[in-house]
Amino acid sequence: MAVFNSKVGVDADCAKSMMASGARLVWVLGALDARRHALLQGISEKVYSIDADELVESKAPEKLVGKAPVLVCEHGITSLFVAQRLRSKGIEAFSLEGGVDGMTKW
Repeated sequence: MAVFNSKVGVDADCAKSMMASGARLVWVLGALDARRHALLQGISEKVYSIDADELVESKAPEKLVGKAPVLVCEHGITSLFVAQRLRSKGIEAFSLEGGVDGMTKW
């Protein structure tokens, strides 16, 4: 089991920095509507979308999301769970704190 020293939750500024270094911003709750997509484009021009169950159950999740993705969902709960599961598989995944809903409070 992989153990990473960095915390799982990251804020928008940290996420932007990670995107600039090549990380992927990944929406994990199925369909992404235009409002949420527009908010997420404030962090990264390119937003990937994948179902949380598909990602967690994948035998090769790094092929779907890369080696250090920043996951995001509505409130940050599902993305945190998925990030923790990916870490148990050896992928240094992160979760956007507060999710897309929390972004409106910044």
